[in-house]
Amino acid sequence: MRNYACSIALALSSSSSGGCAANAEQIHQQAPASACAARAGSDEEHMIVWPAAATTTSRKSSDEYICQSMSSAEDECLKYLYNNLMIYDEINVGSLGFPPDMLLNDNTKNANNNKSNTNDNDSSSSTNDPSSNTSRFLTDGLENGIIGPTVKLALQTRFYPWNQNVPKDIFMEYVLNFANVNEARNNWRPLITDALKPLVETLLESKEQLSVEDVVMTLNHYLWTAFSKTNDEIVFKSGQTPLIYDPMSVLMFGYASCTGISILFVDALRVLGIPARIAGTPAWYGDPEQGNHSWVEVYVSDGDCSHDKESSSYDCGLSLWRITEALPAAGFVGTLSDPCQYWFCSKERYVGASSGGGGDYTGTRVYAAKLDKEQQMHFPMAWDVENTGVPGIDVTDYMRSLCAEC
Repeated sequence: MRNYACSIALALSSSSSGGCAANAEQIHQQAPASACAARAGSDEEHMIVWPAAATTTSRKSSDEYICQSMSSAEDECLKYLYNNLMIYDEINVGSLGFPPDMLLNDNTKNANNNKSNTNDNDSSSSTNDPSSNTSRFLTDGLENGIIGPTVKLALQTRFYPWNQNVPKDIFMEYVLNFANVNEARNNWRPLITDALKPLVETLLESKEQLSVEDVVMTLNHYLWTAFSKTNDEIVFKSGQTPLIYDPMSVLMFGYASCTGISILFVDALRVLGIPARIAGTPAWYGDPEQGNHSWVEVYVSDGDCSHDKESSSYDCGLSLWRITEALPAAGFVGTLSDPCQYWFCSKERYVGASSGGGGDYTGTRVYAAKLDKEQQMHFPMAWDVENTGVPGIDVTDYMRSLCAEC
């Protein structure tokens, strides 16, 4: 693990490498198949390794990897985030810190074009407007925003050994993303990264070959007491959404209900480079009076599709998602291999206690949040039922299959 520890030390620090050999080729010698070692250019231009064979819909062992320069990867990440901004963020591209020369996504760009066509001012006065999105020449850090550290810190997790098999499309959606739903946007990634440094160092020094499940469970043990500057321990407290559910609020108050606890857990998993997303039901049995629940799904990049039940309804990518729940909400640290240990995964909640699984469904529907704006579905939020601004996917069939034996 020593070479990986050196890689992280170099990636997270712009100063001393702490005795590590500051050589790009050495940094990537331990990457799968040493794919990018020969292509690493200089100390400043590290290479990012992506698996070529492992994608959202296929998983197989392969020694083929794609090499990408750090600068190229940063540009691609910026464009992906920019083109998939949620509706709440489109108006705040400057405050978020996107480079001023980036184009808005088609919908926003068209809206701006339509607005400019009705403006009596000529184009030159618009171009010179200091508030224009394409002409921000600001001082004193006013051009800085959360996007810069978001992209850099997310890409640095590619050097962690447990992330080598994470496909690029999954990384873009579920590691890079700076938001989960419509929670307040804030600069949580550097803060959580700093709090988890002791954990990361311990994981990197381990002589064991750590699985994704090992890292997830270790994080779930560690996370909730890692912020001693604000609270000794983060605990579960019901009925807090939407009052307290963004990560900074959870850290400051020291408590949240299932949504806020799940969002913080997802964000911490992303800090470790592990793809994660919030999932849940807006109404048990289709009845809002029966309550709702949120939990976490983790993408197990070292998983094997053959371990899952065969079903033509699911592709391999979906079957590699595993359900889990944060320690404060569950009361224990669960595994990723036994869904039946969680109270929200029971036959009675999805299929019906008396059903043989032949279609006697209860009305409970389950969704997972996404970032990709091309999704035709939204993630229903129980605290804001008319809000359709968060992309999502329906994972009800998967949960029915997963929990049918519980």
